[in-house]
Amino acid sequence: MKKIPAHFKLKIRGLGIGSHPVELSVPADQLDIPMFHDNVIVHGEIIVSDRLELHLQIEGNGTFICDRCAVEFDKTFSPHLDLFYVPPQLAKDIEDDDNIHTFDPQLMNEIDFTSDIRDALLLAIPMKNLHDQDCEGVDLGAGQKMIDERLSSLGNLYERLREEEMNSDAPGSVSQG
Repeated sequence: MKKIPAHFKLKIRGLGIGSHPVELSVPADQLDIPMFHDNVIVHGEIIVSDRLELHLQIEGNGTFICDRCAVEFDKTFSPHLDLFYVPPQLAKDIEDDDNIHTFDPQLMNEIDFTSDIRDALLLAIPMKNLHDQDCEGVDLGAGQKMIDERLSSLGNLYERLREEEMNSDAPGSVSQG
């Protein structure tokens, strides 16, 4: 994966202790996630104390293809993301977590969380992405549905092997055809 430019970043120098609103928007095509379009919108808050806490809601619109019936559909994903930025002296006591970053408050002027936003959107896409939870697959007519084109070929293979077995001379053997 290529390094994506910093699009989601906040200036932290001069922020006072307490909670501050966060509202950012970046065109999806700048995040190297081609299935998303329009703007990716992030809103929430940053809490400043001896560490920084970002509590964010992400909104991204995308165009996807249903894994069962291959219908193209639009869907909005809205994952929640909590990020923590801690100074090095606090980081040594924290377990390894992708949502916890170290930063030096004396040297850093801003924090960049572009890759965290990108990762949260990609992880929000389900393994089986359906246009409708009740999707029954491709309509083959006569009330039959094909759940997955790749699996239908396995059904054909089973039928062919069974037919070859029935037509072979030796019991339990499969003829070469």
